[in-house]
Amino acid sequence: MDEFAAKCLRYEPVGSRVTCNPPPMDTDEDFLALVPDEDAAWEHLLGMGFETGTDADYDGMASNFISFKRGATNVIVTADADWFCKFMAASHVAKRLNLLKKADRIAVFQAVLYSNIYEG
Repeated sequence: MDEFAAKCLRYEPVGSRVTCNPPPMDTDEDFLALVPDEDAAWEHLLGMGFETGTDADYDGMASNFISFKRGATNVIVTADADWFCKFMAASHVAKRLNLLKKADRIAVFQAVLYSNIYEG
């Protein structure tokens, strides 16, 4: 992953392993990548054995990112610097509030990223 991370403008660990204290260790490891070229990132990750996918909690709203999965590693890729910053802000709030319930974390991300009210 170091080679891919080096090609990113920013590459940050995210997800419940980062935002929750104590961190759950039975979940995937998530990363957020801000890239200068989505096509090149897509090609690179596919070449590393990743597959594309979309998180069901964000289905239909994925125009700002594409997700990739290989084993227990997920990489969320975006070329949208504003969206990246919003995602990191939502992650910071979830961590600061130590939101242990997934539905609470989703509600924060839906509000910050999409101005949506999440009732899940």
